[in-house]
Amino acid sequence: MGFFVKVVLALFISMTCISSTFAEASQHKNVKRVDIVNVNEWEVSSADTGGTLLFSDSPEEAKEDGILYTDKVEGKTRLFYYHTNATNKPKKVVAVMENLTDDKVSIVVNRYALTGPSKDYLYVGKTAQKDFFDGKYMTYVHLKANQSKVIHPMMEQQKIDKDELVNGIFEFEAKTPVKVTVAIMPMNADPIEFLKTAKVLPRDKHGLRGTFTGMDRVIKSEREYDPKKDGIVSITLADGKIDQYRTGIDATDGSITENYGNYGILYKINIPTKGRASTNYYLCPRGGVYAGAIGVKDNVFNDMTVIETPSEKPFFGTEKKVDEIAYLGKYENRHPLWIEFSPPGASNLPVKLILAPVE
Repeated sequence: MGFFVKVVLALFISMTCISSTFAEASQHKNVKRVDIVNVNEWEVSSADTGGTLLFSDSPEEAKEDGILYTDKVEGKTRLFYYHTNATNKPKKVVAVMENLTDDKVSIVVNRYALTGPSKDYLYVGKTAQKDFFDGKYMTYVHLKANQSKVIHPMMEQQKIDKDELVNGIFEFEAKTPVKVTVAIMPMNADPIEFLKTAKVLPRDKHGLRGTFTGMDRVIKSEREYDPKKDGIVSITLADGKIDQYRTGIDATDGSITENYGNYGILYKINIPTKGRASTNYYLCPRGGVYAGAIGVKDNVFNDMTVIETPSEKPFFGTEKKVDEIAYLGKYENRHPLWIEFSPPGASNLPVKLILAPVE
């Protein structure tokens, strides 16, 4: 993230149809050219819920060995880290859990993504989101009394060369207090021994790290969306104004920090729809280059569908007019629809979720 985060609103959008590998893509031929500024912003309410977010992205470019972020947590937690190796030697970035009790504990990692290393930052950010929403991974971290252990053994195998990026997302639940530490170190270093003497690295100028209470943002609307009556509407996500950025505490020094971009926050979006017809859904980048993925669940009995944004090419949003959209599908209004979204690393924000009638 860091300098990649440029919250710049473009003035106009050409909502031109683009191809998609999603099943209903061939039916989205009714999108018209509209002025995005004058499209009605759908009124929604938001609530921050869930457990704790640990966010580690500062220093984004690690120029020396040390601790990138650390804090103590208990209960449901999501760890999101995003770092590049800015040294001239191969490094590894690991996340370590330390059991702070005198009893053994088993920590359930419900889902995770561990992507990189690569110099293609957009690819790393997009793949991490795709793997996380796919949610097929589940593992355990078994800790003896006061024991420390790397969350996933793959971390120790990721040789990060100069200017390469790694992005990790781990969602877990700890029934007793644990200390979580993200650190960068030499490839041959033993993580547990390294942390005994490692220092906390200073924040960079962006200061994107901290502990945030409420790792999920639930977005709902009281009024039902009626495609025939309401026409094309939009919901702005992660702009810092309509959708506020989260504030938290940098546990390394106690200072207040802002997560501008809401990285690591999981948006759970439910907009009730009215009538027997269907609604088309799109995602539009409003800040520039963007590459990510979302999850869609259109029935309580169905599994979540993971959709790349965009699906037909690595990234989009390259034009100053930001005239590209990703088609998310056509869904029947009679079924409740839940959309999961999280700002991907390396991408620019904000984005708009577009709802449009099927004609």
